[in-house]
Amino acid sequence: MNVGNSPCAIIHLDNIESNFDLVRSCAPESQTMVVVKADAYGHGVAEVCRRLCDADAFAVARVSEGIDLREAGLQHPICILEGFLDEAEQDACLEHGLIPTIHSLYQLRQLDDQLPAWLKVNSGMHRLGFGIKEIEALVELIKEKSFIGVMSHLANADKAEYESNKAQLSRFREIVAKLDPALALSIANSGGILNIPESHFEWVRPGIMLYGGSPSPRSDKRLKAGMTLTAPVISINELQAGDAIGYGSLWTAKQPCRVAVVGLGYADGYPREMPEGTAVLINHQRRELIGRISMDMTFVKIEDTDEVSPGDRVTFWGEELPVDEIANRIGTISYALMSGLTPRVKRVYEN
Repeated sequence: MNVGNSPCAIIHLDNIESNFDLVRSCAPESQTMVVVKADAYGHGVAEVCRRLCDADAFAVARVSEGIDLREAGLQHPICILEGFLDEAEQDACLEHGLIPTIHSLYQLRQLDDQLPAWLKVNSGMHRLGFGIKEIEALVELIKEKSFIGVMSHLANADKAEYESNKAQLSRFREIVAKLDPALALSIANSGGILNIPESHFEWVRPGIMLYGGSPSPRSDKRLKAGMTLTAPVISINELQAGDAIGYGSLWTAKQPCRVAVVGLGYADGYPREMPEGTAVLINHQRRELIGRISMDMTFVKIEDTDEVSPGDRVTFWGEELPVDEIANRIGTISYALMSGLTPRVKRVYEN
């Protein structure tokens, strides 16, 4: 695979499809709405949608993302999770056959009676959606619209044992009991799919699990990496005891050593705050970052016996180095790392 001297995100489409199959096996009675917002979490939305063509529907956050999918030729139902914000966006939904999510009184009053939509209710996350008292007051108005289902979102599905999950499901059932029983129901995200079978209902909405990230604090061995991030070694430096490297001279050699300078930095989306000691792979061997991440470059300490040359590829996360492990180093989540990669990182699709 020739990727030149650029950082590269290798997208493992077979692995993404395998993760989709896991969704189906976990929730065999549910339809699947595949979440592909933020360019499929940085993996390339058009390619992911083509591979997951057996999905029942797709979901994005914004109207503009839905339009992009239609212009790319996608014919599946497309749900807009944030709904529309004004008349122009509602017109775009009508024109492009997009299905908005309605979560506010403003949207509900503006909603065209003939436009299919999902109704969003607040079961306890307190982000978007109608509460039970609002629903009770709006039942007649809701009946006038063309709703196809009711959705909510689990706030703590990454921890199946949390009492708040039971409370949310109870509140969700309480709310939907006020509405047409023919409406489809959806509340399960990736954590709900993997950890809370009673949350599956008619529709599930997998996101991060499709791309190999675990929605739980622990990695899930059933998930396969959707992306491997690599970058080239661009120089090998020989340091003497007392030599300091990088901005701020944060790391100083205690004895003679070798350092690989790698062509990946925070302008590529690799976080500047990534600490010393974070693992990378060079020729399948674990090595560690040292010094401060630069805009375009990163330092890796290598052993005297390592056979490393300029042009060799360094893996920052992927099939042999879980993205969840790297995210934990800076107290973030895999979603943020993968979706945060910039256009300077070339996407290459395999399988």
